[in-house]
Amino acid sequence: MSNALIAWKDSYNLGLEEIDDQHKSLIDIINRIWISVVAKKDKDAVFPLIEELERYTIAHFAAEETFMRVTEYPDFPAHKLAHQDFIARVATEKTRALQSGSLSLELIYFLRDWLINHILVTDRQYADFTQKSKHGQPSLLGRIFKRFF
Repeated sequence: MSNALIAWKDSYNLGLEEIDDQHKSLIDIINRIWISVVAKKDKDAVFPLIEELERYTIAHFAAEETFMRVTEYPDFPAHKLAHQDFIARVATEKTRALQSGSLSLELIYFLRDWLINHILVTDRQYADFTQKSKHGQPSLLGRIFKRFF
């Protein structure tokens, strides 16, 4: 995607196909939000994208959390808390944007930075744990995710 805020890099791959695909979808949504804001689209064009991001993120996190529980990932509580904090921040920023009528670039940069850091650090930890413990059943995650989204 030209003019994209985030370009997918091989270093973002966790080796769990469904999770990697979901992360690519999240990046695509953030890029569409970015392009809409840069093009100065009105709020009627931008806010449905924020709502799509919220829905997709909640479904993705639920699938990831189910996968972590099934694989008995030891840092699950902290990972889940990070997810809850992210969802709360997006909801707060969405409310603020609805009141002001515009979306801040700060939110878009936060989305980019948080997601990339989360993939490279936090998600990498559970992916490595899963692969080392021989629980790597990415098709399980795919089946779980399809139930939510």
